[in-house]
Amino acid sequence: MTRKKCQKSAKRSKNQSLITAGKISPIKWNISQSEAEIALKEFGIPVLEIKRVTCLKHQVCISYWNTEGKVCSSFFSYRIFERWQKAVEEVIAACCTVEEWENLGDIIQYELIKFLYPVEMANQIWDALLGRWYPIKATKRMLEELADMEMAQLSDARA
Repeated sequence: MTRKKCQKSAKRSKNQSLITAGKISPIKWNISQSEAEIALKEFGIPVLEIKRVTCLKHQVCISYWNTEGKVCSSFFSYRIFERWQKAVEEVIAACCTVEEWENLGDIIQYELIKFLYPVEMANQIWDALLGRWYPIKATKRMLEELADMEMAQLSDARA
């Protein structure tokens, strides 16, 4: 029975977003009106002026005047903001172990499949993840070699 619970939790972590997994908490970001305007324009939405920005747990609600002067309100993913990419790269940089990296890799892979990312942002996030692998692997190898040396020294001391 315990084994099944472990398998379920391992599976569940692979199918979680960065927000659900607790890796990023954008509700605390307090996105400014000017930041929202830039993001919407880059996303291809013609905006005259931002009326209100409300940060929710998984998305941001933005009310704005469009170029025709009509008030519009819609929900947008945090993934359209430049700040999102920086936050993901910070999470990647904080990975210290192979296990953490593999878990985060599963989450990011899920993210990139499930959510609409700008291509350039997706590529940069993926490159950052792959680039983090080499330092983690090198550190693991170095720690294993140190452990082997310590074991050898202990064996020599006992002999």
